[in-house]
Amino acid sequence: MQHLYAITNISELQKLNPRDAEHVRVAGYRNPADGGGGEFYWDVNSKLDVDQGHVFQSTHEISGRWRRLPSANIDVRHFGALPSSGDVSNQLQKALNACESGGTIHIPAGHYTITRPLMVHQGTTVRGDGLLTEIHYSGPKGSSCWNAAQRSPATSMSFYGLNTLVLNEHTSAFRLTGMSYSRFDLLFVHLRVPNTSAYFGPSNGESPYYNVFTNCHASGPGGDSNGCVGFDWGSQDDGDLAPNANQIFGGHVNSVDIAVRCQGTGNIFHGQVFEMVNVGYEFDLPPKRYNAQSQGISNDVMGLYAEYAKVVFEQKHETCYFIAQTAMVTGHELMLKAKSRDNCVLLSSHSGQLPMNRSFFQKAVEFKPLEF
Repeated sequence: MQHLYAITNISELQKLNPRDAEHVRVAGYRNPADGGGGEFYWDVNSKLDVDQGHVFQSTHEISGRWRRLPSANIDVRHFGALPSSGDVSNQLQKALNACESGGTIHIPAGHYTITRPLMVHQGTTVRGDGLLTEIHYSGPKGSSCWNAAQRSPATSMSFYGLNTLVLNEHTSAFRLTGMSYSRFDLLFVHLRVPNTSAYFGPSNGESPYYNVFTNCHASGPGGDSNGCVGFDWGSQDDGDLAPNANQIFGGHVNSVDIAVRCQGTGNIFHGQVFEMVNVGYEFDLPPKRYNAQSQGISNDVMGLYAEYAKVVFEQKHETCYFIAQTAMVTGHELMLKAKSRDNCVLLSSHSGQLPMNRSFFQKAVEFKPLEF
């Protein structure tokens, strides 16, 4: 008759002689009920690499492995990434590596300290519990918390319900390079220091394209000028290419310098809400395109709600075309700061200045029909 033994933690599992028990229930990774326990069985023929989550070695046997019973989703606590337990960068990365061939990883509610970039494999879904899943990122200058482990080919990945706090200057929450055909849902980014960004999207010529963002938020540290950007979709990799053909639905951006910086084309921004920003949308060309034969970009904004955006729309090059329609704009200093009003349309029924003006439908930018 087989018996299921119960032990306290992973350390006891590794010290357990597999000849005494082939099936074991572990109460926790370090302590009972910390979420890192589970059921294990002894695989006498296994030579799998030890990953400190799904596979463990016994101190009694050179060959064979203790293996965790498989489940549909991977819990980061199974790899020792326990909330409020210090730096768990290595443990969380090991959990992400378990999805190297795809899969879903769950990060339960709690405070997780991360001090180096995390690499997410193509085909991985990372799920948290919304605002309660706090990822406190304090990585090195120029780094991002969430990154694609492989930039090419970009097949798809997904992020849901994470609250990433960016704690060091010149870092960002998400680096979108290598993330195409992907989804970003119910994400919160809190930029705690100046000169940071939430969704940082330089392109390497292949990505980030064809992504969908729903209910993605960014909050800055405030102040008159903090150097923070919510959606920073520029061309920082090569100065030539930027994110194209992405869509944003909803989300709130506040207390940053620039809510959206866009140097790519074919992007559509639906129903975003901006508060207390210096610039709402900044449309510009990548630096190398200023002297190129092909210059223009074109993007659309639909249903913007903005309060106290000093400049709601800024066009930094005359070939940055856009069509924009606002739902409500108030407290601004300037609706449009443009190099040229040709071939751009801004439709707004709210000037935010006098109540009587709010009933008029204004065409704020002269429209010049294209000639064929």
